[in-house]
Amino acid sequence: MTVATTWAPTPFPVEVHAERLARMRERCEQRGLDGMLLMAQESLYYLLGYDQIGYWVFHAFWVPAGEGPVVAVCRAPDADTIAQSPFVDDVQVWTDDQADSPAVQVTAILEGAGARRVGVELTTHALVATHWSALQEAARGRVELVDASDLVPALRVVKDELEIECFRRAAGHLERSYAALEETLAPGVRECDLLAASLDAMYRDGAGPTAIHPPIASGPRTMTQTHGSATQREIREGEPVVAEIGAASARYHAVAARSYVLGQPPAQLERLHEAAAAALDAGFAAFEPGRPLSDVARLAQAEVTARGYTRAGRHVGYGTGIGYPPTWLDQVRIKVSDPTEAVPGMTLFYFVGLTDPDAQMCVYVGEPVLITAGGYERPAPYDPAGWRR
Repeated sequence: MTVATTWAPTPFPVEVHAERLARMRERCEQRGLDGMLLMAQESLYYLLGYDQIGYWVFHAFWVPAGEGPVVAVCRAPDADTIAQSPFVDDVQVWTDDQADSPAVQVTAILEGAGARRVGVELTTHALVATHWSALQEAARGRVELVDASDLVPALRVVKDELEIECFRRAAGHLERSYAALEETLAPGVRECDLLAASLDAMYRDGAGPTAIHPPIASGPRTMTQTHGSATQREIREGEPVVAEIGAASARYHAVAARSYVLGQPPAQLERLHEAAAAALDAGFAAFEPGRPLSDVARLAQAEVTARGYTRAGRHVGYGTGIGYPPTWLDQVRIKVSDPTEAVPGMTLFYFVGLTDPDAQMCVYVGEPVLITAGGYERPAPYDPAGWRR
C-alpha cells in the first residue's frame, strides 16, 4: 500500500532538513554504503522532520546514498504522519496479520533499489533484538547490513543557530521547573509532589515533551544516583534531595542536576556537597573550543580525589540534543578517555555526582553548557549556595 503525500510544516525550515539529508547521503557515499536504513526516532526527526511519541513498533526508512526516493515501512496508524514529510516519497504499510515479517518488505525495497551494502542503526532502542534477527534472516545472501550507528549522531553533535535557540528555550523551561520544585520543597512533602510541581511548571511554560520524567530521590534513595523515579516517600530535614530535570523545546533538551537539604545537614553530607560543587567548578577552566573535553573530566576528577572521594572511570557529562524516550543523550561523553574536542555549537550536560555508601547518601550537581566561539555559556547555572532550604 502506498500513501499519497500531503505537505505539512517540518520542525525547521524545509531547506534546513534538505541540507541535513544531503550531508547524510554524502557520508554514506564516503563510507561505501549504498544508503542507510534508519530506525532511530532522533534521526528521523533530525533529517526528515518526522515526529511521533517514540519507540514502540517496528518502522524502517530507506534513504539511498546520492540520490533516490526515500521509502518508509510502518504500521497504518503512523502512515499519514510520515506521509506529511516532504522528504518521504513512498510509505508502505505492514499489518498485524500479514504472512511475511515487515523485514521481508524492507529487504525487497533494498533489492529493488539495487542496494548491496546498507548502513543500519544498531544502537537505537527502536531496533529490538527480534527485529534485528528478522532483518538479518531476510537479508542473508541478498543485502549486506553494516553497523553505521554513528553516522547520523555525528551530524547532530554540533548544533546550528536554530537548534541553539531551542536549547536556550529549553534552559528557560528548566529554570522555571526548578523554581517550582524549590517552592514546593518542605518537610513532609513527597518526592512525587516535587515531580508534579516540576512537570506542571515546565509544561505550563510551553516546554515540549521530555524524553524521561525527572528522576527525584531523597534520603537513602539518593543512592539510585539519578536513576530512580520519584515515590511517595516523605522528605525529612537534614537529608539530601536530588533532582535531575531535562526540559525540552522542539525535542531539544537542556539538562541539570541539583541537590538540596532541608535545615542543617550532617557534617558528612556538607562535605560531600562541597566536594561535588568544587569539582564541578574546577572543570569549567577547560571548556574551550579546540581543547579536549577529557581535560574537563581530568580537572573535575582531580578535585574529587583531592577532597578524599572518587569518581574514577566514570564520565562527568555528555552531549544532549534531540531526545525521545528513553534518553536525551547525544554520543559525546565527557570522560578522561575520550579525545573529542570542544566545538562551538556543542550542547552538553556537565555534572559531578558523589556518594557516601556508609552514610547511604548521594549528591549530584550539574548544568547545561553551550560551547561558544569565545568559550562557553551557562544558561541555567548551578548555585551551590541555594542547596540549603
